Amino acid sequence: MEKEFGTEVMYAVCDVGDYDSITAAVDKVMDAYGRIDILVNAAGMGNNKMVVDQSNEEWEKHIHIDLSGVYYMCKAVGEIMIKQEYGKIINIGSIHSRVIFPGGGISAYSSAKGGVMNLTKNLAVEWAKYNITVNAIGPAVFKTELTEESLGLPGFMDLIAAYCPAGRLGEPGELDGLAIYLASDASSFCTGQLICVDGGWTAI
Repeated sequence: MEKEFGTEVMYAVCDVGDYDSITAAVDKVMDAYGRIDILVNAAGMGNNKMVVDQSNEEWEKHIHIDLSGVYYMCKAVGEIMIKQEYGKIINIGSIHSRVIFPGGGISAYSSAKGGVMNLTKNLAVEWAKYNITVNAIGPAVFKTELTEESLGLPGFMDLIAAYCPAGRLGEPGELDGLAIYLASDASSFCTGQLICVDGGWTAI
C-alpha cells in the first residue's frame, strides 16, 4: 500500500482473461478493505483487420479479453456487491458498440463492445434490486496507447474529420466527469445505459 494525496492506495495485479487470477485479486482487495463499492472495467485490446485477414485465434483472443474479461470481473465483484447491497459498475464500451467504421476492419473489437453494451443492460436489470447500478461509457477515438497505431494509418484523420462533428479526437480528461458521475450516488437512478462521449459521432 502507498499513501499519496492524503489517501491510501493499493493495487492487485490480475489477468482479466483468467478467472482464478481475478478472484485472487478480488480477495486481496477484500482482505484490505472488506468491501468493493466501485468497479471500472477498462482493460481491452483492438485490431484493424478485416474478417478474412484475421485468424480465428485473433478473433477468440479479442472476444476473450474485451468481452469475457468484463463478464468475469463483473461476476467476481458482483457477488460481493450483492451481499453488501450496494455497488457501482462502469464498463468501458465504445461508440463501436453501436456504429462501425466505414470500410469495416474492426469486427472482433466491435462485436466484443456490442456484447459489453448488452451485458451492461442485462446486469443492470438483474442487479437493480440489490442497489447496484451498471452502466457503460462509449468513447469515440481518443489519444491513447491503444489507438496510437491507428492514428498513423493513411486517411485515418480524414475519417475522423468526416464522421465526428467535433472534427477531432477525444482528449485525456474528457471522460473523467462522466466516470465520476457514474461512480457517485448522483447516478443512483441511472442504470443499464451506454453513454457515448464522441463529439457527436453517434448523433449522425
